[in-house]
Amino acid sequence: MNCYRCGKVMREGKTSLAGEYAGEKFEVPTQTMVCAACGYTTLHAGQLDAFRTKLADLYREKHGLLTSQQIREIRTQLQMTQEEFANYLKVGLASVKRWELGQAQDKSNDELIRLKCSLPRAEENVVEVLFRQGGEADEFSGGRSFSFEKLANVMLFFLEKAQEVPCTLGPLHINKLCWYADAEHFRRYGVSITGSRYARLPWGPALDDYRVIFRELQGRGIIEAKGVDVLRPRQPFNRDELSPEELRSLERVWDRFKSRLDKIVGNSHAEKAWKHTKHADLISFNAALLSA
Repeated sequence: MNCYRCGKVMREGKTSLAGEYAGEKFEVPTQTMVCAACGYTTLHAGQLDAFRTKLADLYREKHGLLTSQQIREIRTQLQMTQEEFANYLKVGLASVKRWELGQAQDKSNDELIRLKCSLPRAEENVVEVLFRQGGEADEFSGGRSFSFEKLANVMLFFLEKAQEVPCTLGPLHINKLCWYADAEHFRRYGVSITGSRYARLPWGPALDDYRVIFRELQGRGIIEAKGVDVLRPRQPFNRDELSPEELRSLERVWDRFKSRLDKIVGNSHAEKAWKHTKHADLISFNAALLSA
């Protein structure tokens, strides 16, 4: 590349260039083309995108926003494509692409990313919404508000049943058994048992923010984890928390799977409710009717 000022050959070097983003000025350390003869500095087309990204990131850092690299790392840690990440956040795919390529997100979208993807913030938000407020009753909760007590006792029911067999249940099994119990009751009575929400994950339906829920159950001394694959009850199952109809739904699900728990993940992958839901999206209980 020849210098536009003196015509001499320009070499790649690193320097700082002034830039402006959202009406604010910044000095941006970046790779540029420099003329050794006259000192003229410019950017070629291949350096321009990196400069714009660094400029936007300086703006983000000043205002406490996630940088493009941090957003990309969050998405990668969740093992999501840009499209899957956009669906998870309920934003347009173009927005995710712009954020990763150098256009700063506004504060509301930055908060959205942190709430849905940062574990400490997610825990705070989930505990507040689920355990204190109950959550909204809609198609994703099976038409009822979330009941922590019912969910705890559904888990205790299955964990006590497993001890009778005997066999071991881990978080993977419990997630599936809870889903089948809520779906079974919804198909028969038009309402779920627990009011829980379930997300479509690679290993089948799982309680939305299940890590937070399991941590809360352990913190309250309801269940305990033995390693990563074994859960055990620490409190007795309280049948008074459930109606006779709810108890029958639990019995039907246990009778269905007690002798083939090793196949429950594969079975959940065959369910139309799972097949018809995008990765990381909440599963509509209306879709559970398709699996009857």
